[in-house]
Amino acid sequence: MVTEREATGHAETNLVRYAAAALTGPELAVSTLYTNTEPCTMSCGAIYWAGIGRVVYALPEQALIAMVPIGSAASTRAVPCPNVFGRGAPPTRVTCPIDVPGAVAVHDGFWV
Repeated sequence: MVTEREATGHAETNLVRYAAAALTGPELAVSTLYTNTEPCTMSCGAIYWAGIGRVVYALPEQALIAMVPIGSAASTRAVPCPNVFGRGAPPTRVTCPIDVPGAVAVHDGFWV
């Protein structure tokens, strides 16, 4: 989700900014970022460069693509984040998808 009408203001990138300002490198390395939906490639870059060691999410990108209307300004990219993180050294650990009741419901009405 883009917040404050700023293209890079996704929930994950906002959280990364806060975490990087508050935590040390070693603390970030043992931290886990939890998010509802698979991070986009931009958010993956922010997570990786901040040095966050692990990401956990509920909904894969394909589930988000199914929710976004065709032709919507909210475009998606079918680039799985494990592929993005797996190219780093060291790679960011990814746990996905996890079953979270209501994970789809938070998107209701947002993508119309």
